[in-house]
Amino acid sequence: MRSRACVFAGLNVYSGMVRGRLLRRELLLRTDPGVVDLFPEIDGASPEVRALKRDMACVARDPDVTALVVGESGTGKELVARAIHRASPRGDAPFVVIDCAGLSPTLAEDALFGHVRGAFTGAIDERPGPFERAHGGTVLLDEIGDLPLDLQMKLLRAVQSRTIQRLGGRQETSFDVRIIAATNVDLATATARGRFREDLYYRLKVYEIRVPPLRRRGVADIRGLASVILSRLAERRRRVAPAIDPQVLDSLVRHSWPGNVRELENILECMLVAAGGEPLLSVRHLPDGGRGLGSAVAASLSSTPPSPDRVREMLHRNDFSYGRTAAALGLSRHQLYRLVKRYDIRNRAGDP
Repeated sequence: MRSRACVFAGLNVYSGMVRGRLLRRELLLRTDPGVVDLFPEIDGASPEVRALKRDMACVARDPDVTALVVGESGTGKELVARAIHRASPRGDAPFVVIDCAGLSPTLAEDALFGHVRGAFTGAIDERPGPFERAHGGTVLLDEIGDLPLDLQMKLLRAVQSRTIQRLGGRQETSFDVRIIAATNVDLATATARGRFREDLYYRLKVYEIRVPPLRRRGVADIRGLASVILSRLAERRRRVAPAIDPQVLDSLVRHSWPGNVRELENILECMLVAAGGEPLLSVRHLPDGGRGLGSAVAASLSSTPPSPDRVREMLHRNDFSYGRTAAALGLSRHQLYRLVKRYDIRNRAGDP
């Protein structure tokens, strides 16, 4: 009786998920993205952002289409992918990120597909990979342009067949996920130069979404983003958000933003810390009085990367959170991963 009850309970959960998925899809099909904002987490009202949201709505409506999100470092590609997942019929299922730039060469296949017990020394239990863990949901292949060629072939096979084989296993396991890939690399050029497989490129580029750089989004978007970001940073510190001096806003508007939204967040956080509890962010709170505006990102784009001691210090200060450390250094996550590997920096447990 107990086993029968468990089966019925499982069927109820499954049918509830299916009903929710169908209702969400029906709502999406009825919604006019020109009237209702499906993606409030994407701030901005410029023509570029409106076009972005229209593309996002097209992908969200179709729960199976594969999408390629393209944009410069710091533009918010992962946020776009998460927003598409949330608004789609798959929104109640898991959203799993694979950081292709951070895959260790020795453990990359395990990170992509999981492993069976005994697959290697220390594999005492079975471990499902991200495609299995995201069943019914979405897998984001972040920084796909940095995936090594040998792994591109294995990923292509999985994308084509919608099945994976765990490391050390012989059984093919099917999966049901939407795949979104994101990159700041020009994959067409990488393909032409033999650095990225052409067949994988076209498998991933079913629907391409381009995230606009901040410098092309206009004055109103920059001012609006500055206000939203500052409010969020202040709330995190349980403080009232200070006002922004018009001169500061003029400086922000004139800046070219090579690091995009991530750079804007870094600068505003630096100013908030410099201001303490002052009610107004003024020019004197800008990095180097405005001369160093965006210096963190400029440093990351220059030929001289942060020193090993600087990277190690920021990693420890941020408890080895790669996301927070990369933001603090003005780097993208894959740039930080490369530096960690180059400098052979290890965490407290001794792992890279």
